[in-house]
Amino acid sequence: MAGRKKDHGMSLRAAFLDTLRQLGCNTDALMLIVVAALFYGFYYPAPYSQGHAQDVRLAVVNEARTPLSRQLVDLIEASPLAEVAARPANLAEARTLLVERKVDGVLLLPDRALDDALRGQDSGIALWINGTYLVRTKALGQAIQGAIVNTLNNEAKGRLGVSIEITDPVESQPLFNPNLEYGAYIFPAVAPVILQQTMLFGTAVLFAGRRRRGWNELGGQWLALSLVSFVLTLTYFGWFFAAQDIPRQAGIGALLIVALFAAGAIAAFSLFAARLFPNARAALLLLIPTSLPIFFLSGATWPREAMPGWVSALGA
Repeated sequence: MAGRKKDHGMSLRAAFLDTLRQLGCNTDALMLIVVAALFYGFYYPAPYSQGHAQDVRLAVVNEARTPLSRQLVDLIEASPLAEVAARPANLAEARTLLVERKVDGVLLLPDRALDDALRGQDSGIALWINGTYLVRTKALGQAIQGAIVNTLNNEAKGRLGVSIEITDPVESQPLFNPNLEYGAYIFPAVAPVILQQTMLFGTAVLFAGRRRRGWNELGGQWLALSLVSFVLTLTYFGWFFAAQDIPRQAGIGALLIVALFAAGAIAAFSLFAARLFPNARAALLLLIPTSLPIFFLSGATWPREAMPGWVSALGA
């Protein structure tokens, strides 16, 4: 009677320890999975540390040349959001500066513009903004709106003894990003992509083209990679978020549960993808370009409801 074929593969524990050993000894994999993930955790949020765009360059064409218009320009200059970088003599010069990207916006104050505004008439105040950078556009709009409201309010109090009340039809109260900071919006959206892609690339370096010799070996590899991913996930959503002062709503228990399931899913997907390629070079050549499409399909940069149906289905 034929005996049952014996599995000479590794035990689960041996495969787990061997995977950690390989990760520590393989410089390329270690750099991709651990060092790159930690580096991006510091590097990616760094440009957004101020939270808001500051000192956005503005050209002001002051055709009115009245004390009131000069007061308005001074208030804009005093705002941390905007910097009056040029005061051209006419609109043509100002628009040339905008086209050449020497300024990010042009503000036109026609003759008697503020006096007309105080009388409730069309003031003719115009603003041209380089729409390439939405964050800068928002900062300029806030600075100019605040300066105009304050200038008109102060003047109305002086002339008529009344203040101008400006109300919004909708009162907004941000819950998850109270200060409306760009970094607090974009980094939490990018963090899962960084954790997934660095693990995916590193796993491809370790296991692309290798044959699995048993379920115990696969299970040990999965447990080892899950452990590493779990620690990195906690580092990102715990320590990095706290260090960058990113709002955190979930408690420790919820964070542990989400990190546990996310780490297991990332490790499983990485192992599955690595087995599809004959070698690490082929894997990296095809996998590295997937990072940007994955991020775009996540819905962080553009609402998925506004995407074509087939594009949204790819990101589902």
